[in-house]
Amino acid sequence: MARLAVAFILDVVAIARGRRDLLDALLLATIVQANLAPTARQPDVQGGYAWADSAPADAERRPVSVNALAASLRLPFETVRRRVRGLALRRLCRRVEGGVIVPTRVLLSPEYLKSSFDGYERMRAFYYDLRDLGFLPRLPPPTVELSAELAPLGAVNRLSTDYVLRVVDTIMSHLGDPLEGLILLALLHGNTEHLSSDVRGGAGTGAEDFVSDAMRRPVRVAEIARRLRLPAETVRRHAGGLLERELCARTPDGLMIPAATLARPAIIALMGENLINLQRMFASLAQLGVLRAWDDLRPTAESTLS
Repeated sequence: MARLAVAFILDVVAIARGRRDLLDALLLATIVQANLAPTARQPDVQGGYAWADSAPADAERRPVSVNALAASLRLPFETVRRRVRGLALRRLCRRVEGGVIVPTRVLLSPEYLKSSFDGYERMRAFYYDLRDLGFLPRLPPPTVELSAELAPLGAVNRLSTDYVLRVVDTIMSHLGDPLEGLILLALLHGNTEHLSSDVRGGAGTGAEDFVSDAMRRPVRVAEIARRLRLPAETVRRHAGGLLERELCARTPDGLMIPAATLARPAIIALMGENLINLQRMFASLAQLGVLRAWDDLRPTAESTLS
């Protein structure tokens, strides 16, 4: 489940980022989520903005201050202030009384709508993977009747973004650097992406309960840099920090996160928090009727037989 979740997180980050700088994309996503926070707390209102061509007007958005953004992302205030200024100059966000907002016109732009559709489809594939493998717990019934032909891109992508930002916050609380956290996830994915879903660890939390190191494939810095579209020197510098903290190991063929590292209490705690965040996301999707609509589009083998 962790392997599938890491692959999903990396794909969502790549989709949301588009051609932008990684930290700029992270800032934009955080601004959008903060702007829409009042809407997200009101399911009846959120439902009205569930579709791709609908979004709250600029006046309905709650501005977020640069100070709040810096605190949320655990980044230096000056770094956030400078980047927000750059985003404003490119008209991707706008300063208003009380802080900054991402205008509705940006959220309804062709580029943003394409990323919303791609993110929606990635979420749907992720759900089918977890459902078909029996990884999802019992979820609440829907409170909204949704047709299988309708695609609530806005609602799904808000929940997806909220989940990824929670993961980023969890990683930041342990590592203190978003790039280092992303490199760690890319390394974990690269070590295990070749494994089929039949290859699973045990039920415990010891090193012996994880996929053995012999089955993991080391990944070179250049490959991580290519996948994340980051300068190789940047990845090499951050990988050095991971090596110093013994969060990964160097092998003749590249970098690897050993099973013993994954079994550390701090990493196990991260996995536990991730499971809670996943449960929260899928519970919200279930209540919005999204999962039932997706089940109608592609029923499980059991429901087809019955």
